[in-house]
Amino acid sequence: MNHPIPTSHPPQSPQPNAQAAWVMHAAVPAMVAGYALLEAVRTCALQTAPGATAYGRAPFNHLGRSEQRWTDRDRDIVTPANDLLYSNAWIDLRRGPVVITVPRQTGRYFVLELMDIYTNNFHNIGTRNVPAEGGRFALMHAQDTSEPPIGSTVIRSPSSLVWLLGRVLVDDEADLPAARAFQAGFALQGSPAPQPPASVAQWQQGGDAALDFVANLARALHDFPPPPSQLGVFEALAGAHVPLRADGKLDGLRPGMAEALRQAHETALCLVEAHTRSHSRAPWRFSSRLGRYGDDLMLRAATAFKGLGALAVDEAVYAMTDFDHEGEPLHGRHTYRIRFEDGGALPADAFWSITLYGKDRYLAANAIGRHALGNRSQLQQEPDGSLVLHVSHAPAPGPQANWLPAPDGPFYLILRMYHPQQRLFDGHYLFPAMERLA
Repeated sequence: MNHPIPTSHPPQSPQPNAQAAWVMHAAVPAMVAGYALLEAVRTCALQTAPGATAYGRAPFNHLGRSEQRWTDRDRDIVTPANDLLYSNAWIDLRRGPVVITVPRQTGRYFVLELMDIYTNNFHNIGTRNVPAEGGRFALMHAQDTSEPPIGSTVIRSPSSLVWLLGRVLVDDEADLPAARAFQAGFALQGSPAPQPPASVAQWQQGGDAALDFVANLARALHDFPPPPSQLGVFEALAGAHVPLRADGKLDGLRPGMAEALRQAHETALCLVEAHTRSHSRAPWRFSSRLGRYGDDLMLRAATAFKGLGALAVDEAVYAMTDFDHEGEPLHGRHTYRIRFEDGGALPADAFWSITLYGKDRYLAANAIGRHALGNRSQLQQEPDGSLVLHVSHAPAPGPQANWLPAPDGPFYLILRMYHPQQRLFDGHYLFPAMERLA
């Protein structure tokens, strides 16, 4: 993980001089604005490192694949789903188009999410826009004036570096071979990638977290300039005499400025973390603007903190809860009940699932290796047709197939609904309570 969980309150130490105070106030918004960019660059550096061997890791312009569903041992990306096979690629478009080939459809849900380097989900290739016989899609930088490859559908990217994050649905262990066979049909073709951008090749971590952040941010802004509407927040930091040089060097900081940057870093992380939680403590909240952030810099940062790589809302809705029906934080020492009066007929045309995460934002280890429950699970309904799920650390009452194990500590849940129905956005679906039983 790049950034640790911050303390619950920002530091309140006074600044030693006016210059340091200026740095502090300029750095906080710049760090919030740059958080998602650096999480993307960090992930790229990790997954494209020479010789890297793990799920989804591969050189630039090559497709990496996970052949197993992700578990608590997989820690490249926070809040991964457990009912998907992931495909992963970092696509560098500086030497021209890259063609994405999609195989013939089999009726299995899939989506190839395309994100720019600021984590905006600018396009998706999936079951709703790929012909039954498959297709070829030419991914091109927005400024590329070359002729697109013949026989391909052109997709323009806002940035020269694109993160492709593919998802293929898996029903259960018996379904894995068929899911893998379909996943193997995805392919990339294009010119070899040039040398990695400096912000990726020179990723800096392990020293002073705040100064590392600023050095990485300086290189990333040089490689991937922000849109004009977001320039001001970074120019304010440079205006406070914090160098944002292409080489990332921070020599020449005035007295007190390094400490001001450290305080700003802690404050920014506290603010971002706080914005991942509902102030009303209402359960199952979701944002209709996820994935395409515009100039909502805090939403972009908070999403990268707790759900890096989120799909846009027209493809999937992520409803989250940290609290029970009385507004108390979720903890595995309690037993919780989720009752779907409609039997689990959620407003999702593709599928839905509820996944549990520990306080570190990764899947939580448990003895039976169960991380999610959903409409493809072998769930038992109540005699009245309702569907009741239990969440707890100790085995819960009722059918064990309906039990979602929790850690003996804090946790939270994400309810994913793929291909959400309009009735969800119209407010015509009532989410069930997270009832604390004991």
